[in-house]
Amino acid sequence: MPTVDERLKHVTLKVKRAYEHISAFEQQLRAFLESRPYKVGAKHDPETRKLIYYVESAEPIPDCLPLIAGDAIQNLVSALDHLAYQIVCRDTGDNPPNPKGIYFPIADDLAKYEANKRGRMEGARQQTFDAIDALKPYKGGNDQLWTLHRLNNIEKHRLLLTVGSQAGGINLGQLMAGHLSGTFPPEAVAAFESMNVFLNPADKGFPLTAGFELYIGAVDEKPNPKQQFRFDVALSEGGVIEGKPVLETINQFAKLVDDVVATLTPLLK
Repeated sequence: MPTVDERLKHVTLKVKRAYEHISAFEQQLRAFLESRPYKVGAKHDPETRKLIYYVESAEPIPDCLPLIAGDAIQNLVSALDHLAYQIVCRDTGDNPPNPKGIYFPIADDLAKYEANKRGRMEGARQQTFDAIDALKPYKGGNDQLWTLHRLNNIEKHRLLLTVGSQAGGINLGQLMAGHLSGTFPPEAVAAFESMNVFLNPADKGFPLTAGFELYIGAVDEKPNPKQQFRFDVALSEGGVIEGKPVLETINQFAKLVDDVVATLTPLLK
């Protein structure tokens, strides 16, 4: 009978490949952001005279970013399916009754999970289902696991996941420095300028287009030439995930799968 490490081999390879995709995504994202794809302008509202910082232009997201993100997600889901297969093999003495129909059971709600879990892992022991039940792999239980599953289904049936730019916030330190300049000592102003704290906007403007207003200031306020804004490349699929930074999200998915594998590995012994 195969050892635990032998049973985990393909699972581990799939997770490793997902991390390679995540690394590639990070490199491509950095290259895109370093190309200065966002231009910010400042103007005064002709009626209120308030200062408005706005997006003058925003370059489109390179197609490689959603493609690489989709590849990472697919490998992570595949790792879970490989894990489910090996667990069923372990439970059945390497003689699963339906080897081509084994998938890690994830569902849209608890009722669907209960109705379908045994069909997806036919031959598994009750001990196995008890362990997987504890993970709550359905919407309303482990929403992150369900989101990973849904995004993988979307990516399989459509060329690209919906990835776009959104506002990530205004540098609060520079904003305060601009307000205090001329009234506070230079060293106090410099201390605020050195801060790297961004005020998270309620409206992120996904997908970002020219003309989107980033921040509305005071009446007759002068634009601060040092003012910085942050932008994110985000993932947004209606009813599944809304405006979440892609790199952060796929890293969270990878950690999630790592945790699931670690939790269920004892079933392979």
